[in-house]
Amino acid sequence: MRILSLFTLLALFLLSLSACNETSSSPVVIEGAWIREAPPNATAMAGYMQITNTTDKHIILHSAASPAFKAIEFHRSVEKDGVYRMIPHLHLHIAANSTFELKPGDYHLMLFTPAKRLVEGDEVTLTLTFSEDQDVETIVPVKKAEY
Repeated sequence: MRILSLFTLLALFLLSLSACNETSSSPVVIEGAWIREAPPNATAMAGYMQITNTTDKHIILHSAASPAFKAIEFHRSVEKDGVYRMIPHLHLHIAANSTFELKPGDYHLMLFTPAKRLVEGDEVTLTLTFSEDQDVETIVPVKKAEY
């Protein structure tokens, strides 16, 4: 009887360990993702989110893709002498144990040539490719900007 109880406890312990591993399988957490609704006939849209690197290693966001857009680039809005410019970036670097924010007026996704007009309430599937070919897929809602 005592051996059976020990085996039962061991089995429960191992199951709890495997459950912990399943819930923490991705070292990248995407939160607060949204795409700004654009006017009709717009050829580009902007996307925002918080990307948290839960590891002790620096990671790089290499690319983003979606069937809803022809191309996606990383940009940063920069103001110099009262003039804003968008500076393209090939990659985004996310420090260990930190959150990188894509937000209006700063780093953001430029989403080019939407396959159809996207309005508030629509959702887009977005795949982010990080270091070591790790893909993270997320569903991103389209929202009107809050000014």
